[in-house]
Amino acid sequence: MRKGPLLLLLLGTVSLPEGAHAGAVTGTVATQSTQRHRAPTRYYMGPRRSGRGPEVYEEGGPSDVVVYVEGIKGDFPPPARHPQMVQKDETFVPHVLPVLAGSTVEFPNEDDFYHNVFSVVAGDRFDLGRYAQGKSARQTLTKPGTVIVRCEIHSDMKAFILVLSNPFFDVPDADGRFDIGNVPAGSYSVKAWHPTLGEQTRAVTVPASGAVSVSFDF
Repeated sequence: MRKGPLLLLLLGTVSLPEGAHAGAVTGTVATQSTQRHRAPTRYYMGPRRSGRGPEVYEEGGPSDVVVYVEGIKGDFPPPARHPQMVQKDETFVPHVLPVLAGSTVEFPNEDDFYHNVFSVVAGDRFDLGRYAQGKSARQTLTKPGTVIVRCEIHSDMKAFILVLSNPFFDVPDADGRFDIGNVPAGSYSVKAWHPTLGEQTRAVTVPASGAVSVSFDF
């Protein structure tokens, strides 16, 4: 039984209690991509100048959705490998990033001008200041919920971090497929979350072996 690609990247192996049985939650997410036009360029003197990213960019596809299993209790340590949200072409990449509570997220700057990373919504508030190309800042996120990430220099830059209480989540691939493996057998709610289109819920019973399949359509 394979785990979803994001779960493998961030967490490695999820240990289950001795004698526990586990299955998988698989399925598809359908959603329409949308195009957004950048805000008018804001110019700054010196290295803190505005970017030169594309004037039109696409978002809203399956990679903007997080599918996760709700209600699984346990002690889940944060991953040793820090998740990353990169600043590139005046855009946060990825646009949506799910992480386990307690994770430390890194924000590398790959643009040849200054960026800033901050969040002022309820929960984990932070302001990591301004820093240049090749530099990185990091923030530990401890409270489950949504963190909206912005750049103080470039007002059109915006991204979302979904902080979750257990590691059973995945981001669909380009075809909308997801695979959450090693899920303890039992009955749960599976949710698909999108930062602007809302959340959908499906009730599932995960078998002791094999997989249960669900689909979502935004």
